[in-house]
Amino acid sequence: MNGTPDHSALKIPDGLARLIGLARRLDTARLIGPACLVAMACLVGLVAVACAREGMPPGGPRDRIPPWVVETDPPAGSTHVPLDVSPKLTFSERIQPRSIEGNLFIAPIVEFEAEASWRGNEITVRFEEPLLADRTYIITVGTGFRDMRSNRMDSTFVYALSTGPSIEEGEVNGLTVHDGQPARNTYVWAYNLAGKPEPDPAGTTPDYLTQAGRDGTFTFNHLSVGRYRLFAFLDQGRDRLYDAGVDPIGVPTRDVVLSEDGMAEDGLADGPMWFRMAVNDTAAMHVMSARVSHRRALSIFLSEAPRADMVRDTGAYAIAGVEEGESLEVTSAYLDPADPATIVLITAPQVRDRVYRLTVTGLENTWSEPIDTTENTAEFTGSSIENPPAPRLLEVHPGNRSKDVAQSVELRFSFSEPVTLEEGAVVLRDTTDQKIGGDLRWIDATVAAMRPDLMLQPSTDYEILVLAGLVKNGFDQPLQATGDRPDTLAYTFSTIDPESYGSLSGRFEDEDPAGAGAVGISLYQLRDSEPASEIELAGPGGFRFDNVLPGRYILQAYRDANGNGKFDYGNALPFVPAERSMVHPDTLEVRLGWETEDITLRLNR
Repeated sequence: MNGTPDHSALKIPDGLARLIGLARRLDTARLIGPACLVAMACLVGLVAVACAREGMPPGGPRDRIPPWVVETDPPAGSTHVPLDVSPKLTFSERIQPRSIEGNLFIAPIVEFEAEASWRGNEITVRFEEPLLADRTYIITVGTGFRDMRSNRMDSTFVYALSTGPSIEEGEVNGLTVHDGQPARNTYVWAYNLAGKPEPDPAGTTPDYLTQAGRDGTFTFNHLSVGRYRLFAFLDQGRDRLYDAGVDPIGVPTRDVVLSEDGMAEDGLADGPMWFRMAVNDTAAMHVMSARVSHRRALSIFLSEAPRADMVRDTGAYAIAGVEEGESLEVTSAYLDPADPATIVLITAPQVRDRVYRLTVTGLENTWSEPIDTTENTAEFTGSSIENPPAPRLLEVHPGNRSKDVAQSVELRFSFSEPVTLEEGAVVLRDTTDQKIGGDLRWIDATVAAMRPDLMLQPSTDYEILVLAGLVKNGFDQPLQATGDRPDTLAYTFSTIDPESYGSLSGRFEDEDPAGAGAVGISLYQLRDSEPASEIELAGPGGFRFDNVLPGRYILQAYRDANGNGKFDYGNALPFVPAERSMVHPDTLEVRLGWETEDITLRLNR
């Protein structure tokens, strides 16, 4: 067998039998052959004996140096390699045998076995079938490789060989992000659309695959000419497959077209690809039930949140009597502020005890998937309740007795239903009873905002008054108020001492001259999954975050192309591109009393 030891002839100690059995059960991808299983098990035993004999080194720091590939045979970039080649990779130190499986990738995909040497620092790749002629093959060593101290590789290692006269030179790189943070060990799959025009990562084998490093970055090298579609996902089940509805997935903003010189046509890939990942619920959005609260209002309970920008279209809802067939007019629709998966309809007066059937069409979920037309109806009975409850003020920002509020704060008011605010309905004043003016605007049907005309004073107390009689719903009912002042709701807050904080400022730029939509910028403190602060710009231009706690931060931005006020993650199948987004390449440090300035956020085409 060309000098290869016959592992099947070795006698295996009883204590290692369980290890071999476990490895066999784990061998779902056929990456490790039976002979290598024995070698792996014996290697574990030999390492244990050696460690027992040698002991731990006396004193000194713990080994935290990650392993890396020091040599390959044939050398990287070799051409005219034999079709029956068995590449060998030599590492800087011993590698844990169990870390090999699932962390070694071959593209284009071909079945193989990975065999570890007796020393443990060499891996030989044995293909189960001859390679194709005149083809570039890429061997990627993922970041899951570990040394005997469990140190992971810092980044993936890419090793290219060609059975023909040249190596393909196409390249695509980018960054994967989850919960505002760069996502390490993310799988990134690439499909050549010439052979797979509508790839589904849940069921279509990729043509190329790689893994993101510790910092969330990834690179595809040596791609052939063609049009590619990439997907990124976090393998929560650790089965090296994308599990829809379980694994967070990132959908690209565009396809990548590589020409003969390895560059993208039309400048489409002249910058990195950004992937923001989230779990996509594969079950279609559907109507679960409908319930009346009074004879003019109906709540629709959906299985998930719909796109907010589509909810107000009254043409999406049809109501008719089950027996009489007479239609019931829908005069307005809005999202329930307490539940984003519930829609409230205001209707013409319902007939008491009449059974109605509701049909919902034309809505999409937040992944732009249409409502399930087989489960888009519900029946309800007309109410006899004449008077609806009075509207309520659900939330005020800043909250009552809030401290360290930004001097540039925008006041926000969330109501239980759509209301009108008459002149003087909202008052902002300081401790001297001096009123501060500001223009009110509606963010959506139930949320109003007011930005003061002037910058508020530092370290100062303020009071917000909401006059209940000047806030009314569509039935001319005033706002519900309680307490000692039944006609007024009062909230207090105090502004920040700016000397205790820092600030960030810079400029957002869009390389696409046709780019449209507002710009959302989020500031994340390192290792936090929720943003510390968010701002919105009307378009490209300067931005500033004031009153930022000292620390290290990540900046993330996107362009709201469809104007729905949130980032759209897109959809894998049917393919809907994600909105364009980006993450600043460097971690930013905010220092006490200082401004971190001249930051550029540049959004690729």
